[in-house]
Amino acid sequence: MENEKSREDILKYFRTYGNCKLPYCIEVVAHKEGQHVVIVGGTHGNEPAGVQAMVAFHRQLKNGEIKLARGKVSLLLGNPRAYQKDQRYIDRDLNRSFDDPDSITLEGRRASEIIYYLEQNNDTVALLDLHSVSIGEFKICVYEKQNPRSLDLTLSISDLPLHFAYHPKHMPGTLIEAAGKHHICGLIVECGNHVSRQGINTALEHIQALLGHYHLLEASISSERSMPATITQYESIQFIKPAAHFRFLIDGVKTGTKLAGGQKFAQDDHGYHIAPQECFIVVPSMIVKPTDHDAGFLCKRNRLARSDL
Repeated sequence: MENEKSREDILKYFRTYGNCKLPYCIEVVAHKEGQHVVIVGGTHGNEPAGVQAMVAFHRQLKNGEIKLARGKVSLLLGNPRAYQKDQRYIDRDLNRSFDDPDSITLEGRRASEIIYYLEQNNDTVALLDLHSVSIGEFKICVYEKQNPRSLDLTLSISDLPLHFAYHPKHMPGTLIEAAGKHHICGLIVECGNHVSRQGINTALEHIQALLGHYHLLEASISSERSMPATITQYESIQFIKPAAHFRFLIDGVKTGTKLAGGQKFAQDDHGYHIAPQECFIVVPSMIVKPTDHDAGFLCKRNRLARSDL
């Protein structure tokens, strides 16, 4: 993980270049009018890859390596206090707090600040929420199943062949759901490992691809990427609700682990978790708190041909 000094350096960077009323938010505005996109990293404080990518992108702009040709980009450090502590969250999961923010918890207050920012910036067209993982280089695009605009955006900017299309009742209170309520197209990208160069580069590539999609960057920096012909899309059928002492019963459980209907796949103080039908486990959490909203999801699997979408 990042050491304490490097995290403090990043926090200082956002305090130094932050230039709007929302703390730890950097706005870059071009001379020409154009569309506005918001990039978020560190929604979970122990996931630094997206934060590192935002800083790298901002430095590219400052150094003149790339140029914002038109429009506006906001670079937002989602949960600064949890990032400082290298914790997923302090009081509650910020990415489950946007449907019911409160004034008591740190994340509730931060969710209210971010919602107000989106309300005030009603010209925003897209929000990209960058995440990372602790083990391996797992990568996936995540969006609301009912929002075809998010699927279209994903297919336009990402070459990742793995998608998770969730129904809001299974993953309530996300930042991209809050964005959708303000007519902003939202996308989550799990970019790879928290601290790997590959994870940071994947996040940076998605930032640049998003801005390129909206024609905000100089055309000269765009690059051709090989897009997959087929997408594996997991669609949520329910979330896995953990209680105390939750654990998976399957060795090596991971996204794509197949379950038979009626199979016991996890256990906690409330008893066994049983698959309601043939399905697949998606984004299982290896470290689970009883206060967590979910420990992963059960999904059905769809194979989508890009040519048919």
